[in-house]
Amino acid sequence: MSQMVTNIINEDETGYILKEKLEARLHLIFRYPIKVEHINGRYRFVAPRKVAPGIRPYLRYPAFISDSEKCNIYVFDNTLNGVAHTFTNSEIFESYIANTQKPSGRIISICCQNSLQPLRITEQAWRKLMSEYDLDPSLFELALSFGDKPRSSDAGLGALSVHQKENGAFDMHYLITYAEDTIRGGISSWKIRQTCVFHRHDPSGSGSLWVLLHANAESPLQKRIEHIIATSPAALLGQWFSMHLLALSTYLGGWRWYIRSLGDEIEKTVDIALTLDFSKPRPDDHMQGLVHLLKQQYLGDRILPLASRLRSTLVTLRQLEKMNSLLHSDTSTDAAFQTVVDKLTYHITSLEGNLEGINVLERKIRAISDLLAVSLTVENQAVTIDINNKMLDLNQKLLRLTDESLKGNTTVKTVTLVTLIYLPASFVSTLLGMNLFDYSKTGSFEISPQFWIFVVIAVPLTAVTVGSWYWFSRRKERSKDLNRTPEIGA
Repeated sequence: MSQMVTNIINEDETGYILKEKLEARLHLIFRYPIKVEHINGRYRFVAPRKVAPGIRPYLRYPAFISDSEKCNIYVFDNTLNGVAHTFTNSEIFESYIANTQKPSGRIISICCQNSLQPLRITEQAWRKLMSEYDLDPSLFELALSFGDKPRSSDAGLGALSVHQKENGAFDMHYLITYAEDTIRGGISSWKIRQTCVFHRHDPSGSGSLWVLLHANAESPLQKRIEHIIATSPAALLGQWFSMHLLALSTYLGGWRWYIRSLGDEIEKTVDIALTLDFSKPRPDDHMQGLVHLLKQQYLGDRILPLASRLRSTLVTLRQLEKMNSLLHSDTSTDAAFQTVVDKLTYHITSLEGNLEGINVLERKIRAISDLLAVSLTVENQAVTIDINNKMLDLNQKLLRLTDESLKGNTTVKTVTLVTLIYLPASFVSTLLGMNLFDYSKTGSFEISPQFWIFVVIAVPLTAVTVGSWYWFSRRKERSKDLNRTPEIGA
């Protein structure tokens, strides 16, 4: 095996793919298992070579399924029979669009199993659809947005794009990013999802095509489409704008309630910030309050891409206004034209209001951030003061202990001084009190012949005592030096 190379790839380069799925992709590329580590938002693995930039897109979540037997493609043809079909096999779908006569209107809906799963159509079938209808390649790029959650880096993408073909038909496609409230167990949980809308409108009425890509199998838009088709297909396919207005009315209203939920969370954070006493830290509610205050950073990350998403949708709405004016004289009555104007004006006004609400929340989060900085400074000061008070108390105790030690040393010094004063007299008294000296009545002084015994015992004993003390003292000093040497080296 060739020399191994360490690869480090950021999460955003792989679309935040799961570590296990990235290992499976690398296994397919290098033909043997590769262990991946996830460290600080990066994937790290050792492979026979560097993963080139051209290969990295294939490490992402796939936009299309690979199994042709697991498709979910809904097709409705605006014919006399008006029968809807659901294809679970992509090869049968390819044969159907290739061999059946193109009706005056056709709706093709393709769903994901969920927002983190690929579109339930094979790449081959998708390319066949694009080839059969000569769709613009830019639609393929929008399809690649699926198979993963909407990313913040793509927040400004997906606005309405219009291309006029040689036969006078208009191709329009765009992404609608929306907020959906998924209530589970009585708990509200908001998710950001997306839907792709493609529309080919031929003013001559020879053929109209709708291609819709949904983030989940039972999306609200798909449910409404199936309901209208089951009751009155003409209401959906009779006018060029009907599907556009249906998609906009289905999804844009959720932004107001999502932004309100974010505002409620921010208000809770503000209430905690204003009521938490940082000057008197308490172990229980104090730490919980700090956690709530730090939550606003997470809220800020959620709010940050919203303005770009809504501005992209505003561009789509204004482009639809232009298309409404362009098609007014050819295909729309005055009443239909005014209906579109009124609906689009309503959505534009609502989104502009939502944008203003986002701006207010952004300013409030900045204010909370400033308040958090001040609060944490006060918290640090309170902790510092508390520590200083404890240190002062400790220093006072040490001073009292030092005073007591000094008093004890003074006492010992006094006793030692008294002992030194009386030590010579004690020595002389002890020495002269021995039986080694004889004081006769005549006044003569005689030393006993056995005095040498005292000298022989006392001198060596004194030498041994002094020598032992010196030896133990030196040994203790060497031990301290040895213990001190590793600490200096460290």
